[in-house]
Amino acid sequence: MPPQLCEFHLPLSPEELLKSGGVNQYVVQEVLSVKQLPSQLRVFQAAFRTQGPLAVLEHFDTLYSILHHFRSIDPDLKEDALEFLMKVVSRHSQDLPAVLDDTALSVSDRSAHLNALKMNCYALIRLMESFEATTSKTNLMDHGGKGKKSRTKAQGFDWEEARQPILQMLTQLLQLDIYRLWNHSVVEEEFVSLLTGCCYRLLENPSISHQKNRPTREAITHLLGIALTRYNHMLSATLKIIQMLQHFEHLVSVLVAAVSLWSTEYGMKSIVGEIVREIGQKCPQELSRDTSGAKGYASFLTELAEHVPTVMMSSMSVLLDHLDGENYMMRNAVLAAMTEMVLQVLNGDQLEEAAWGTQDQFLDTSQARGDDVNSFVRSRVLQLFTRIVQQKALPLTHFQAEMTLAVGRLADKSVLVSKNAIQLLSQQPS
Repeated sequence: MPPQLCEFHLPLSPEELLKSGGVNQYVVQEVLSVKQLPSQLRVFQAAFRTQGPLAVLEHFDTLYSILHHFRSIDPDLKEDALEFLMKVVSRHSQDLPAVLDDTALSVSDRSAHLNALKMNCYALIRLMESFEATTSKTNLMDHGGKGKKSRTKAQGFDWEEARQPILQMLTQLLQLDIYRLWNHSVVEEEFVSLLTGCCYRLLENPSISHQKNRPTREAITHLLGIALTRYNHMLSATLKIIQMLQHFEHLVSVLVAAVSLWSTEYGMKSIVGEIVREIGQKCPQELSRDTSGAKGYASFLTELAEHVPTVMMSSMSVLLDHLDGENYMMRNAVLAAMTEMVLQVLNGDQLEEAAWGTQDQFLDTSQARGDDVNSFVRSRVLQLFTRIVQQKALPLTHFQAEMTLAVGRLADKSVLVSKNAIQLLSQQPS
C-alpha cells in the first residue's frame, strides 16, 4: 500500500515501526545504511521543496534510518537533519491554518496532513532526544564538557542553544487548532505525550537549572502550559511532577517556577491543588523511609508557599497529616507553608472572620510544634515565629503564648534551639 494511504501510529519504541501492525498501518520498509543517508537526505530535501511537509510520507524511512544510526553518522549530517526537520515542521505550522479552514478538504488530504504532522514531530523530537543524550553523556565524561563545548561552538553548532527555538516552534504548533485533524476532534494521547515527554526528559538534565539555560526552562514551561490548557494534560503533569520531585533534587526550584506560572499566567490554579493533594496523600511511614522523596516534596511545598500562598492555602488541610508523620522535613515544610500564609495572606486589620479563624489555627498548630520530639522542628518553629514578629504579623492575642514558648525553650537540650529561643525573645517589644 502506498505510504500516503497508510496510518502512522506513534510507537512506544522505535522497533515497533519495523513490525507489521494493524490493517493500513505504516511500517518502515527499509533501514538505510550509513553510506546511503547523505544522498537520501538530499533527495528528501529536494522533495520537500516541491511537495512541502507532505514529502515525509514517502521519505520517513530516511529519517528513521538517521535516528537508527545516530551514534555512527557524521556530526554534520546530524545537524543538517535537525536543521531540515525544523524547517519542515515550521513550514507545516505555517500551512496548517489554511488547511484546517479549507471546507473542501477531503478525508484523504486530512489524513495525509495528520500522518505528516505525526511523522515530522516524531522524528524531530526523537532527534532532539538523541542530541540531548549525547551531549549529557559527553558533559559527564568531560566533567563539565569544556573541551567538547569549545569544539562544538567552533563548528557553529551548540545544542544547548538549539533547544529553545525548537521548543518555541512546537509550542506555536500546539496553539493551532490541530485537533481538527483527528477523528472526533480529539488529539490522541500519544501525540500529547510525545511532545510533553520530551520536555520532561530535558528537565532531567542537571544542567537545566543553570542560569544560562533559563531560556530553555521558560520554553519548556510554556509548552507544558499550552498542553495543560488545551490538551487535558493535568493528570499526567501532576503525576510526572510528583515523580520528578522524588528523584531529581535540582528540579525543585524549576518546578516551583513552572507551577507558579501555570497557576497565574495560564489560569491553571487547580494544578496547585492536585499536586499538593498528591503529596498530602503520600503515606507518612513511606516518607520516613524515602528520605530523598521527602526532601524533594518538603522543599517544593516550602518554595511553592512563598510564590503562590493564596492559591495553595485552600489545599493546606490535606497536608496536616504530615505533622504527625515521622519525617521531620515534611513537618517543617507544612509549618513553613503556614507561616508564608500568615505573612502574605492572613495579615492586616481587614481580614474577614473566616480568615481570622484560619490565622489562629495556623499559629496554634505551629506553636504546638514547639514541643516536637525533633530538635530541628523545635528550632524551625522558633525561627518561623521570629520572622512573624519581625514583620509585625503576630496578633497581640498570641503574644503571651509565644513568649512562654520561647522562655520554655531557653534550657532546651539542643544548643540550636536555645539560640533561636533567645533570638525570638530579642524581637519581642519591650
